[in-house]
Amino acid sequence: MGLPPGEGLVDAAARPRLPISLLVVPNAAVLTVLQVNSQFVPPPDWLAAVDRRGVAYLIFATRTWPQDAEPGDPQALAAFANDEDTLATAAHVLLPARKLRT
Repeated sequence: MGLPPGEGLVDAAARPRLPISLLVVPNAAVLTVLQVNSQFVPPPDWLAAVDRRGVAYLIFATRTWPQDAEPGDPQALAAFANDEDTLATAAHVLLPARKLRT
């Protein structure tokens, strides 16, 4: 995908050919990576922060999810996402948040 793991922050606004996009609508978002769409309902504070800033900071981990961790467990996710090894080997992307035109 052209994302360098462990090499600092990639500003997607400066790299328009990156195959990653984020669409934010009221109470939901859609992340597209290559041709795969992932729809999700982020927490209200995340939506408010993205609305204020116009961007989202995404971490694309290269480490695998721990086998003993439950998917969807907020504490397991926080531990995984904040782990030094996860952060050091991940690709970090500042991604503009697109909105629907009205």
